[in-house]
Amino acid sequence: MKENKWGNTMEQMNTHDIFPIKKFFIYIENRGIELSFGQELFDIIFEYAWQQGATTVFLDTPSIAKKPPHFFEKNGLIAITKQDLPIRYDYPDRNSLFYRLDFK
Repeated sequence: MKENKWGNTMEQMNTHDIFPIKKFFIYIENRGIELSFGQELFDIIFEYAWQQGATTVFLDTPSIAKKPPHFFEKNGLIAITKQDLPIRYDYPDRNSLFYRLDFK
């Protein structure tokens, strides 16, 4: 598992083409379109996954979070169910929402 300077992690599983993203968050004081840290981090993580040969990237977010679903959908991720996860995936919030992006 690799951790970046923001504390986010990306884990490449044994399949070598499926990347789960864990801990994708931005502190509240660093959020907002004028700062665009979230977009920058998203772009870096997803570019890295693509360069490593990922065909699918997925992540979860707590269901109580209001802004992440819009951000993920704006960036092309689609909402999926737990049953649609491509691999076994441990996550802390049992009420998580899941999102997936398939590279074409």
